[in-house]
Amino acid sequence: MKISILFKTGFFCFFLLACSSYLTTAENISKTKQSYNKILVVGRSKDNTARVKFENSVVEQLQQNGVSAMASYSLDGAKDITKKYSEDQTAQFKKKLMSDGVDGVIVTNLINTEQYTDVIPGNSSTSYVPARVGRFGRYLAYYPVTTWEPDQLKTGTKYVFESSFYHLKDDPGDNLQWIGRFELKDPSSIQKTAENYAEELVTALLKESIGTAE
Repeated sequence: MKISILFKTGFFCFFLLACSSYLTTAENISKTKQSYNKILVVGRSKDNTARVKFENSVVEQLQQNGVSAMASYSLDGAKDITKKYSEDQTAQFKKKLMSDGVDGVIVTNLINTEQYTDVIPGNSSTSYVPARVGRFGRYLAYYPVTTWEPDQLKTGTKYVFESSFYHLKDDPGDNLQWIGRFELKDPSSIQKTAENYAEELVTALLKESIGTAE
């Protein structure tokens, strides 16, 4: 997979808020871990608000861990990330990035949106109720009363994202280093989701692919 494919696809919405853990699968394609001079963060979205919040969140997470990074939304050549890039445009953009000291790129794409149905198992509870026997009104015994709650079905929308990390170098061959898939259910808050996604993404990258200076 080459960097030239990064700018040829787009998606129509970005993510909001979902479950507490988003990362479902990850693979260190290169089988190596190394340090980078500067990393460019790209969130491919037509929603500029979501893009800015996401890119800033990832940049902040990287910088907090000692990794130099920058967002793409204000960078010439990447402001309109949803347009179709030619091979020549991509090559020129890559050359400019490398001349500016960028040697790593993180790209996040929405790859699928689907409806889901989760089954929430029902539960049972038992309480002991005193029984009144005879005329005297005395509580002589307690008997159990059990109630059952039926299973419930929860439906909603699941968004599947893919984040890829590339190493920019003169070699024109494949430069994919790491790839991870993230699933988000029932979005509701852009800011919180951007922060949670960024934290999980950067944590995984630092563990498996990106080294930090000692």
